[in-house]
Amino acid sequence: MAMSANPLKNAFVAQARRIYKSIGFSKGYNFVLWVICVGALFAFSLSRLDYLDFWGVFCNPDSRGGKGAMPGECYYFTKPGRYQIGIILHLATVLPASLLACVQFVPIIRQKAMSVHRINGYIVTFLSLVGTVAALMIARHSAGGGVDVQVFVGLLAILFVGSTVLAIINIRRLQIEQHRAWMIRAWTYGSIIITTRIGLVIGALLISRIGGHYMAQPCAKINFTLKSLEATMAFYPQCAAFFSGENLDQHAVVKANWFGNNIMETGTALNIVFGPAAWLALVLHVVGAELYLRLTPAEHERLRNVSYYRQLAAGMKNPGSAGLTADRLGDADKWVPKRAVKKVDDDNKSAKAVRPSSNKSS
Repeated sequence: MAMSANPLKNAFVAQARRIYKSIGFSKGYNFVLWVICVGALFAFSLSRLDYLDFWGVFCNPDSRGGKGAMPGECYYFTKPGRYQIGIILHLATVLPASLLACVQFVPIIRQKAMSVHRINGYIVTFLSLVGTVAALMIARHSAGGGVDVQVFVGLLAILFVGSTVLAIINIRRLQIEQHRAWMIRAWTYGSIIITTRIGLVIGALLISRIGGHYMAQPCAKINFTLKSLEATMAFYPQCAAFFSGENLDQHAVVKANWFGNNIMETGTALNIVFGPAAWLALVLHVVGAELYLRLTPAEHERLRNVSYYRQLAAGMKNPGSAGLTADRLGDADKWVPKRAVKKVDDDNKSAKAVRPSSNKSS
């Protein structure tokens, strides 16, 4: 048997194999992807748990930025009513849902503790759906509240809820491979905020370096952020009409500059690039989810065979395709279980073996 000349490499591979097999993975590349993707979601959600302290961290009036909401957002979120209820509900549901969702993607739990996977799945689904409704409640004033941001939030809600519903329908029909596919899609979409945050910082720094980007901001929001009439008037004299009461909806043009003279300029830079960063992240995540699903056809086929036998045992019609599958709903070829395919192949081989002898006798 050929042995590697590098014993350290062999030891590392053996140790890595022991680790990922103990978690339930059979392939090393799946474990690496799991660490990157699920690890990122877990770390991001864990690092934001202190946002549950809404007044002390997320909308702390003494905060100078860098932790919590974007500069100016809390002007809307600290007012009693729809936006305050929405943001508190969103944080209280999405953060724990994201942490618990990470548990759903640990293979050993699905293999050894199915009841835990099932109960946790119901909890995650409930929390995430409530969190999605809350996100829609605050979309008008989140990250600047531009039309691009509102449309993005609406589309993301449709994608996430739609994928989750399809995953639930399929698992209730014991169509396990489709449940897996739609849950992977749902939480790939749900974790878009992580990639958006990266694009947000890069985009804000980029447009600040380029210069020439401006956005109209309400004077009430500017005054809330800068915390004094004097500072607001010093930077934005256009707000005089707001303070005199002549026009309570008065806006001022604010420069987008991460390195600006006041925190409102930093917030404006973030507001301007949030939409583009979010849309770019959406494209990357949609492509990433579909690419992963198409690169793991063996796992898809294995789970479909498992689905076939479970549906057969449950007495369902069309076992193997009792859920929402392409051969049932579309024009894909009818799927047949692995053993049936093997039997057909064996029959074909037998027929080919018999045919020459029959020809010779004739």
